[in-house]
Amino acid sequence: MLKDKRFWFVVLLAFVLLVLPGGLYTAFDKDEPKYLEAAWEMVKRGDYITPYYNYQYRFDKPVLIYWLIVAGYKLFGVGEFGGRFFVSLFGVFTVALLYWWLNRWKGREFAFWGSLVLLSLLDFIVMSSVAMPDIVLTFFISAALIFFFEGYKRRSNLFYNLAFVAAGFATLTKGPVGLVLPGLVAVIFLALRRELISTLKGIPWLSGFLLYFAVVLPWYAAIFVKHGRQFFMDFIVFHNIHRFTGKIPGHPTQWWYYFANYFWLYLPWSLFFPFALYKLYRQREHLGDDVLEYSLVWFFTVFAFFQIAHTKLAHYLLPSFPAFAVIVTWYLLRFRDRLPVYLTAALFLLLAVVGVAFWLYKGWPVVGLLFVAPPLIGALWALWSKEALRPITYGFLAGMLLFKWVTLPSLQPLRAKPAVGDELRSIVKKCRECRVVFLSYTSPEIVYRFREGPIPDLGVGKVKELLSLRKPVVVVTRENRLKRLEGVKYHVLFRRKELLTNHTLVVISNYSKERLDGGD
Repeated sequence: MLKDKRFWFVVLLAFVLLVLPGGLYTAFDKDEPKYLEAAWEMVKRGDYITPYYNYQYRFDKPVLIYWLIVAGYKLFGVGEFGGRFFVSLFGVFTVALLYWWLNRWKGREFAFWGSLVLLSLLDFIVMSSVAMPDIVLTFFISAALIFFFEGYKRRSNLFYNLAFVAAGFATLTKGPVGLVLPGLVAVIFLALRRELISTLKGIPWLSGFLLYFAVVLPWYAAIFVKHGRQFFMDFIVFHNIHRFTGKIPGHPTQWWYYFANYFWLYLPWSLFFPFALYKLYRQREHLGDDVLEYSLVWFFTVFAFFQIAHTKLAHYLLPSFPAFAVIVTWYLLRFRDRLPVYLTAALFLLLAVVGVAFWLYKGWPVVGLLFVAPPLIGALWALWSKEALRPITYGFLAGMLLFKWVTLPSLQPLRAKPAVGDELRSIVKKCRECRVVFLSYTSPEIVYRFREGPIPDLGVGKVKELLSLRKPVVVVTRENRLKRLEGVKYHVLFRRKELLTNHTLVVISNYSKERLDGGD
């Protein structure tokens, strides 16, 4: 496969789309900046065991994501490109892994298009472009499932052991789900084939779990030794058990949440997938295809697992994407149905009209609209031609390349939170005794861009008290909250309207700008 030009084309395209533009736009609230900031605080403290965010313990996720970001910081410097580099590489690795697997069992043509379909999925692009653990988890869960399949088909202990290693790294990325989810897919697949007991007997459990724990135990043991019960309660009880069974503030719980988000998560192939399932239902003889059957179990097990979980977020479904790509590619290579093409073209046209209207209403740079053209051209090409796979794939990927390389950079000067964070850093470098706080508002994006210490979120009474003192204090809030400070004297140092909302962010102080700069 190393001599396969199509493979290297896919890898290069994935690298140019997912990795290289990582420094052209700053972090997005609210999750990504927390990981970037926590990794920075690891570097500052020299403590690579305990994650902190805003100088407080952060036991939300295991340590692997922070180590990847730290490695990027060490190699490229502290910033978005360095922080995202090794994380985004896992998007490339996932595409390459899928190509390798499909090439072995379905041939080069299928491998090429299957990997491109995966690469073109909208949420796959989004989550491969930010420093968050989901794409890393997706790679290791995919690796565990693919290696298990290889072990099952080849009766190979090597691949079974590799599956355990991959599950170990998945557990080091996001917790027990890294073992539970691939294990559940494997059990259901074997049960449906009535090979559960016979296959389980042939798995090298001892060596497999020894390898699994060799990956998982060093950090988990170290963090338990340092933090004991607090880590157990925060990570195991709250962020794993309670997230699955209960409600987390700010996280949806509605049963229809994933169905409502389905169409944008799986663009541009959302409308093709139901037709693929219908064809499989009508032509069930295709279920004799091991890869296709495995992919169906993979997709629906992941979907059902997170559907059952009480707490829901759109990117939780990311581990289902490789299986989705296999199913859609099978359908597109075998059938030439026109209805999903018509529906997709109509959807693209509607999104383009609404998007352009909103863009012009906001007055954003017109050059940023270039990304709209390729998907539309691809949809029209699909309507004119007798196929959908080639035009929609290339059209959507071209649009996403323009979005990452042109659109996001064009909007960067208009973003308020990075500008506020940079302004705070500038102020504190001149006024080291300044204390920086939020007023009934908080932004991880600003915390990360500031990078000079904690920014606590305080109530009105405490902020009024600080503004009345002689010591310099700098307050960040939304402009509509300033009315709560009636009767207190302050100076407005900085004001910037947010990009997507009508809110305006302000930086105020009990000192004037000149005094903070060191003047009289």
